[in-house]
Amino acid sequence: MRHILIKMFAQRGKIVKAVVYAGEGVNPLFLRETVYTFRKFYPCITMVNDRQLAQENWEKNSALFIVPGGRDVPYDRKIQKKEIHRIDRFVKRGGSFLGICAGAYFASNEILFEKGTPQEVCEKRNLKFFPGSAVGALYPFRTFAYNSESGAHAARVVFKKEALYLYYNGGCTFQLAETFPSVTVLGRYQDADNQPAIIHCRVGRGNVLLSGVHFEVRPHVFKGKEGTKDLIHKLEASNEARQNLTLSLLKFL
Repeated sequence: MRHILIKMFAQRGKIVKAVVYAGEGVNPLFLRETVYTFRKFYPCITMVNDRQLAQENWEKNSALFIVPGGRDVPYDRKIQKKEIHRIDRFVKRGGSFLGICAGAYFASNEILFEKGTPQEVCEKRNLKFFPGSAVGALYPFRTFAYNSESGAHAARVVFKKEALYLYYNGGCTFQLAETFPSVTVLGRYQDADNQPAIIHCRVGRGNVLLSGVHFEVRPHVFKGKEGTKDLIHKLEASNEARQNLTLSLLKFL
C-alpha cells in the first residue's frame, strides 16, 4: 500500500510530503502516534509550529496537512487569520487536510464542547471545512479531563458495515453532517446513537478528512497506565482492523 501511494503521488508530480502541526496545544502522545502512523506512507514528514506556519513555505511539495489531537483553543489562538487563509488555499487548490479529535473541532464551523460545564468551549472557528457544528464530549458515563485517561473510552465505530474499537477521549461528532452536500459520513459511533464519527468533506479541489476518534493511536501506548486494562484489551482486539481502517481512510486523501 505504501508503494502504491508513493507511485500515485509521483504520477501527480508531487513529492510525497506531509506537514504535521506541532504547535501549542498538541498532545505529545498524539503527535508521536500521528508521525509514527503517517511516516509509513509519506517518506517526508515536516513538523511546524505556529511561527513556522506563518513564515515558512510549508505548502511547497506538500500533499497533506495534519492537525493532531490535543487542545483546540490554543490552536485557534495561535493560528492567525493569515495562516488560516494559507491552509484554506492549500486545500482548495488540491491539497488534503486531516484533523483528528481537537484537529477536527478546529476545522469545523463551530465547536460545542462540554456545554454547561466548567470546561465549556462554545465558539465559532475559522477554517470551516466542516460547515456544521462539532459537538462533544459524547459519553456521559466518562468524565473528560485534559492529560488524563479518566474520559478515555474504547469507542465502537462502524466503518463499511464492520465494527471496531478505537481510542476516544473527548472527541466530537459532526452535527447534521448528512444534510451537507459536500460531506460524506464514513464512520459512526455505534455505541453513541450512530452519530457521525469520521467524515470526508470536499473543499474546492481538495479533500478533508475529520475524525472524532484516534485511529492513529496504538493499544500498547497505554500499558502501565492505571485503569486502562479493559481499554487496552478492546483496542488490541481491533488493532488489525484499525490498521486496515487507516489504509482505507488514506484513499480519501
